[in-house]
Amino acid sequence: MNDPAVADVGTTLTDDQMQQLAQAFHDISVAIGQVRLDAIKGGASLTDSPIVQLQAYVFSLKNVSDNLAVQSANLTLQNVGQTLNQISVATQTADHALDKLANMDKAVQIASAVIVLGAAITTHDPSQIANAAKSVVTTCGVSVS
Repeated sequence: MNDPAVADVGTTLTDDQMQQLAQAFHDISVAIGQVRLDAIKGGASLTDSPIVQLQAYVFSLKNVSDNLAVQSANLTLQNVGQTLNQISVATQTADHALDKLANMDKAVQIASAVIVLGAAITTHDPSQIANAAKSVVTTCGVSVS
């Protein structure tokens, strides 16, 4: 029986779950860094706006990864299974979309969406996380039902 007076306090993520989240954001930061390096190798200037922007996003995503890694056991989420699945789908979709991506503007858009997802995770709000995860997936060009 669901008692509306009893709030769902959520489930605290395990160290393994936190490390998996941290690894996912780390992997995306590496993929974005590779897109940046490939563009530079292809002739882009270090001062080109997308190159500078991607470098900042690499650092931001590494910070998200580091923060998730050290937060272990401090992150409590409601609907943890569904929420972790949404995050996993989003980060895997972004990582896959970044493989061999040559479009700098698209890389900037994907990186920005993933950073928003990282920020949403810190809110512990399942609806914000779900919306941010959906945004990552759609930014990568995958339709979400």
